[in-house]
Amino acid sequence: MGFKRRREHYNVDTKLVEIYEDLASEKDEIRLKAAQGLVSQFTPDKEPSDDQIKKVLLRLVRGLCSPRKAARIGFSIALTEVLTQIFSVKREDSDITIENVLSLWERQTNAAGGETGQEQRDHHFGRLFGAEAMIKSNILFNPSMPFTHWTKVIEMIFELAQKKPWLREECGWIIYRCIYDLSARDMDVKFVEAALSRLCEYNLAATPEGVAIWLAARDMFPKANFPSKTWKHDDPLDHKERGSLSKIMKESSTEQEDGNKAKSSGVWNSKLHFAWEAVLSRTSDENPKSKNKHARLSFADFWLEVVDNGLFASASSDERKYWGFLLFNKVLNEGSPEHASHVFTKNLVRCLMNQLAVEDRYLHRMAVKASKAIPARVSREPSFAASAVRGLIQTSGTLNFDQATKTKTVEKIVSEANREALQEIVPMLEQFLSRPGTTDEKFASSNRNFVAHLLLSIVRSKATSGDKDSEEDCQSVLEQILSTFVRFAYFKGDGARELVPEPAFTQATQELLRNRINSSLNSLLASQKYASTIPYAVVRQIRDGAKSEEYGKFIISIDDKLQASVKNAFKALKKLSSKEKKGEASSLSAFKLLYSMTVLQVYSGDADAVSMLDELEFCYTKFLGDESSKKEDTSDASDALVEILLSFASKQSALFRRMSEQVFGAFADQVTENGLESLISILEAKESLAGQQEMFDQDDGEDVEEDDEEHDHDNDKDEDMVDVDEMDSDVEVVEAGEGSESESESDEDEEEDNEEDAAEVAAFEAKLAAALGTHRADDDAADSESDADMNDDEMDQVDESLANVFRARKQAADQIKDKKDARENMINFKNRVLDLIEIYVKKCHSSLLALDLLLPLLRLARRSSVKQIAGKANSVLREYTKLCKGNAVPNINGDAEPVWELLRAIHKEACHSGPPAHAAASSQASLLIVKVLVADDKASISDVVDVYASTRKEQLRSTKCHVQPSFFTEWNNWCVSASKQLKN
Repeated sequence: MGFKRRREHYNVDTKLVEIYEDLASEKDEIRLKAAQGLVSQFTPDKEPSDDQIKKVLLRLVRGLCSPRKAARIGFSIALTEVLTQIFSVKREDSDITIENVLSLWERQTNAAGGETGQEQRDHHFGRLFGAEAMIKSNILFNPSMPFTHWTKVIEMIFELAQKKPWLREECGWIIYRCIYDLSARDMDVKFVEAALSRLCEYNLAATPEGVAIWLAARDMFPKANFPSKTWKHDDPLDHKERGSLSKIMKESSTEQEDGNKAKSSGVWNSKLHFAWEAVLSRTSDENPKSKNKHARLSFADFWLEVVDNGLFASASSDERKYWGFLLFNKVLNEGSPEHASHVFTKNLVRCLMNQLAVEDRYLHRMAVKASKAIPARVSREPSFAASAVRGLIQTSGTLNFDQATKTKTVEKIVSEANREALQEIVPMLEQFLSRPGTTDEKFASSNRNFVAHLLLSIVRSKATSGDKDSEEDCQSVLEQILSTFVRFAYFKGDGARELVPEPAFTQATQELLRNRINSSLNSLLASQKYASTIPYAVVRQIRDGAKSEEYGKFIISIDDKLQASVKNAFKALKKLSSKEKKGEASSLSAFKLLYSMTVLQVYSGDADAVSMLDELEFCYTKFLGDESSKKEDTSDASDALVEILLSFASKQSALFRRMSEQVFGAFADQVTENGLESLISILEAKESLAGQQEMFDQDDGEDVEEDDEEHDHDNDKDEDMVDVDEMDSDVEVVEAGEGSESESESDEDEEEDNEEDAAEVAAFEAKLAAALGTHRADDDAADSESDADMNDDEMDQVDESLANVFRARKQAADQIKDKKDARENMINFKNRVLDLIEIYVKKCHSSLLALDLLLPLLRLARRSSVKQIAGKANSVLREYTKLCKGNAVPNINGDAEPVWELLRAIHKEACHSGPPAHAAASSQASLLIVKVLVADDKASISDVVDVYASTRKEQLRSTKCHVQPSFFTEWNNWCVSASKQLKN
């Protein structure tokens, strides 16, 4: 019969157990709180016993060997602080000595042969963190402590680094930081000398860690005795050591003189080694060739040799190139401007382009990050733009960096550049335009197009910039860019200049550069900063270049008569400039802009610009000429000016649209009835080929009013088919019905087009068969004589017939294209005119003349088949009615009958069927006229009621009247709000 062993009772300190558990926590705050709680028990005032100290030291050292990463950190912190507290005072009759602690650490972290691989790794980490704790606790540097304790610790660290290369970086970091701590405490140089001696003994000098430790020792302890024959002049950064340094920093095995090798770490780390920071921060900004032979490597030489020819060599692995991109980003983000300007080296830029070009490449994401770091640096430091552009373009050997990499890196850089950087960038790009780096015409044109795009990007960015640079500084850069465009766009380049373009510019490239001038001026006019200065500077440079032939022969031929007109224009421009400097009216700037743009049109070969110059001279004399030449009536000049602006507005160019708007805005208050009628006539024109001929060729002599009546009559016939019940439906019902109606109409149009296409094909086949003397294959009849042989005369006749058939088909296709182009032109023209009318409404809404716009805008909103045009017409009319409030309502000065006629015409227009927006616009226009009439005479309200009553009667009696219910609802609402004012 056996006896149970009696269980012994142990006193367990639950608080201490919790502290040890918290030291392994993943959260920093919990670990620190636990370490603080543990250390507080071992302060000198607590007088801990030796037994307590031994237990806690044993537990902490064992905790360093834990497989949990957080435990190593927490126990290391606790061990550091506990050692500091224990040895902060001298302990009498105590067995706790440094020697005992070292022995405990060595014994507990020793990896025995019978352990598993993971257990051995844990013990190695325990030794590493234990060494760090003892060094940080400063117990080894106490004057009373034997120096052998320090040497023993560093020997164990270097031994671990030598045997386990994958721990070498961490071991090196401990010694590296220790050197700075020794310097801060002003310790004896013997501690550093011992570390350097052991570094060489363990063959670790020729490693990244060894280089970092050596450099730190040279800086912190320059008087120390360094081991001889390790580095030339005892400096790893000596320019003669650049080859060895390159191999060491990329962790390539280096054979030393004694035949031993520094083993590679064997482990790739995605983070940069700390040695790179140590080396980068110590490279000089000077060229070693210009100094004594012992000078250190300059940053430029270091980067070229170690990074570009080392990490980015063609034979380098992707892992080393990854490090290279990390260094590139580091220098761009943190380096000085001098250092950052040297990182765009040949191999690096080539690798950057290759990795950016294809998304599935291994380093593509790193390359994208690097490419974004460049404009980010420029955004913070705009002066860096010049170095970045020079590095990316000149180093890569190709101008189209952005196209090759499918990014907008260079474009973003030049857009962020400041004046200082642009003074270097613009001449560089100008040189690239002249000499694009290739003699092949096709590639040269491609490169020049890209450079022109970059210059345009600069103009656009500066046109919209805030207060980064003064306006004068920006203007000098902008004028320089446009001068570059002018030089290559208008001249053959065979002048006396030093750099004659090679190869010569093609006509297509020169045309593109002229378009770039227009685009640049468009951006500058949008900001209105340089509207009166830069366009004038452009045409003046063209004129001067044509006279002096400095840039070569002028490519535009100008006859004597046109030359005289241009000469008079420049005389007017000179007078305008002198008056503008005196601070006279803003109309001067508008005229100056208009003159400049007209002359630019002349230089671009526009034949219509000749007559425009003569008309401009007439307008200038009327508006701004000398007192002796001015005449009281300027209506003719105003009408001519409107016609000129319409000529510009009709062009497919955003520049001329913007220019016409600016000039029109300056003279809107001087527009006459005839000038306004010119605008209205365009709104009334058809959106077709006939409408285009009416506007530009004047071939169609039909009266506009007759067209209106015809159009309205057609609408009325269609509207007779609408159910009468729809008249009482609200807006939503009308919209739904109209939507379905428009859908059915579009379906019908599509079917009609298909039928027309089929009929056209059938007609063509019939003509073709007739010409060949055959029938279609699916015809029932067969020509028995079709197989008979034909003589030469018959063959010639068949050829001629075929030619006529195909010629007729081509003419039909051309007519279709002409109709389509004409429709697009008229839509564009109406859009431009609506923009001008909107400007007129904003400036002259209180003018009685502006009321003439109401009816044309309403008709356009109803008749136009283009949603954009109809919507814009409604928008302008809505803006007009909003502006006419209170005292801004137009005043009737004289006969009110035309206004009454307009009210009745608006009511007639409201009776036509149209989109919902048209009904709302009709009501707004009617109420505006009512306000005008009532403001002139309150008694007129009675007649206004009669007009509305007449419209109501028409709604009830006629099936052709489709006035909407909202028309009367809004009238009733107005009556309620206006009743109090009318009674007073």
